[in-house]
Amino acid sequence: MLIRPIQDEDWPSIVKLETEAYGPLGLSEDPDALRSRAAGAPEANLVMVADDAVIGYLLALPYPPGRYPDLTRPEPPVRQATNLHVHDLVVASGFRSRSLAERLLDRVTAVARAQGFTRLSGVAVNGAHTRWTRSGFQTCPDVPIPDHYGPGAVYITRPLATEGAR
Repeated sequence: MLIRPIQDEDWPSIVKLETEAYGPLGLSEDPDALRSRAAGAPEANLVMVADDAVIGYLLALPYPPGRYPDLTRPEPPVRQATNLHVHDLVVASGFRSRSLAERLLDRVTAVARAQGFTRLSGVAVNGAHTRWTRSGFQTCPDVPIPDHYGPGAVYITRPLATEGAR
């Protein structure tokens, strides 16, 4: 398995994986909106490739803590943030339960630290917050999440700086 930054030719595969993962939940985004999520930190937007096929991806963008992208529209990149927001993390259904999502998360964590981000955040949908907490994220039920993220969506966050590092 190879993990690398997203290239232009990866987008059709990313859109397909996103539609398969989020379409049944009514959370699939317009491809232009989805692509806009990768504009703010290109090195932090990754695909996982096996046998020349994209089998997973991670989209992350700089975003202020306690906030998140509007799923209903593209957004201009935010470049002045110390928080890297993990917008999407998808692994193809035939490749799940192999710790591949954790490998993508580990890679984006290393990229985020190298670029000076101090926190990761995201919005866990469809009950996924339990998986994220196993990766060190804490839920923030006090951060309101709009209905278009689906029922039960919760904001999650995790510090990146190790104790004594900053």
